[in-house]
Amino acid sequence: MTTQAPPAERVHAWPRALVVAALLAATFLAGWQYQTGGDTVAFRVAWIPVGLTVVPLLFRRARQFAYASLVVGLVVLALALQGVFTWILPGALILLATTADPRRSAWRARLSVLVGTALAAVASAGAVHHSLTSPPVGFAVHTDAASTPSAVDRISSRADAEVASRVYSFRINYAVDGGGPTGIVEFTPGLSAQEQERLRRHLAALPAVTRVCTWYRDNHLRSTC
Repeated sequence: MTTQAPPAERVHAWPRALVVAALLAATFLAGWQYQTGGDTVAFRVAWIPVGLTVVPLLFRRARQFAYASLVVGLVVLALALQGVFTWILPGALILLATTADPRRSAWRARLSVLVGTALAAVASAGAVHHSLTSPPVGFAVHTDAASTPSAVDRISSRADAEVASRVYSFRINYAVDGGGPTGIVEFTPGLSAQEQERLRRHLAALPAVTRVCTWYRDNHLRSTC
């Protein structure tokens, strides 16, 4: 008489929900990276955890799902420790999914879901709050379409020569929409409001400058004017 092997267990809804939450968190963080910094290398790199998080969702069996979640979670956390600390949240949620099956341990599954929910809520609220309340760190100096990089370089040189004590760094963003280059002038940390205003007026008076906007490192939407 032959015996049939018991059917493999399918993934329970709780661990799958935690991985879906990790996917949503990674997608949200990538989108917020664009909202705060624009289409930068950091924004494109932010899609790496999004792609990795999808992997466990491709498995229907609980054991395969758990192994995939363990590997992906550790990889995402390892990448986060290289300096992209916002990836800690999706990595932690994926790892919590490995212990969130109530068929293995009901109390451990409830604890994993509770911790995952709290982490997602706190991290999301903290990121948004920081982006909306962080102080300005410089000015975005917009030039007209006829400006050339050499003209903006002269603005940089003149700014460095005349207000060196108030300028911390200067870089140029080249326009892709037909406008002129934009210079990002980061002022010295701790510069008073009066000195910031003097620097703004000085930059606005330079040739080819059309407008000077307050610049926030963590939210480029607040930098429009």
